[in-house]
Amino acid sequence: MKNKKPLYIVLWFCLLMPMIIWAQQDSARYRFCPSAPVAKDHEGNLYRTVQIGSQCWMAENMRCTTSPSGHRWHRNPRFSASQPEYAPYYANATDLRHGNLYNWAAAMDMSNHQNSSKAVTGPVRGICPEGWRLPNNEDWDRLFSTLGGHKVAGEKMKEPSHMWDPYYSILRDQTGFDALPAGTYTESGNQAYGLQTYFWCADNFSRNEAWCCILYDYKNDGYSYLDYKCYGHSVRCVKEN
Repeated sequence: MKNKKPLYIVLWFCLLMPMIIWAQQDSARYRFCPSAPVAKDHEGNLYRTVQIGSQCWMAENMRCTTSPSGHRWHRNPRFSASQPEYAPYYANATDLRHGNLYNWAAAMDMSNHQNSSKAVTGPVRGICPEGWRLPNNEDWDRLFSTLGGHKVAGEKMKEPSHMWDPYYSILRDQTGFDALPAGTYTESGNQAYGLQTYFWCADNFSRNEAWCCILYDYKNDGYSYLDYKCYGHSVRCVKEN
C-alpha cells in the first residue's frame, strides 16, 4: 500500500490555511499585545488587548461588578462622590463590550472613606486586572501622541460601527482600541449613548472632580476632561511596564 501521508498533509494544509490567514488578518487589525493577548479580571472576565506604540491597552471596557479588594459597591448610583458605585449598562445588555459604568471611587477601587481631594501619587491598579492599572493623564497623552496628536486621535480610537454616527465620524484608521459610544451615567440616568464615551483617569483634581478621557461623536479629538466623581464612566486599563 502506498504511503498516503503526503495526501493527508495537503488536506490538512488546505483546511488550516484559511484559519491561518484569518488569524493573521485579525492580529493585524487588533495588534494583540505580544506579552498579554488577553487580560483576565478577578471575576474571570476576559478582555482583548491591543498594542499601540509602546503601550499595551485593553480593547474592551471593564465589566466586573465587584471590587477586587473586597470593598462594598452600591449598584445603581445615588450620586455620592465618596461611595463606590456602578451602573450596569442597559442600552444593549447582550453587547458585553460596553462594560459597566463606574463612578471614580469604584474605578479607583476605594472604600467609602478613601476618596478625598488629596493628590494621587504613583500607579493605581483600581479595578484593573493584576498586572494592569488605571491610566493617568500621561498615559492618555502618550496614546494621543502615538496616534498623531489629540486633534486626530479620537477618530482613530473609535470602533468603526453604526453606533458612531457616520455623518460625523469618518472612521478610516482602525487601531484596535475599539472605543464605543457608551455615554455616561448621571442623575438623569444613562446619557449621551451613541454620542460620547468617557474613560476615567487615575488623576484626582478636587473633592468632587477627577480627570477622564472623552471622545465625541462629532469630533476627531481625544480630550482630557474634568468631570464629577459621582458620574458613571467606562474604564479601560493599561498594562504595567
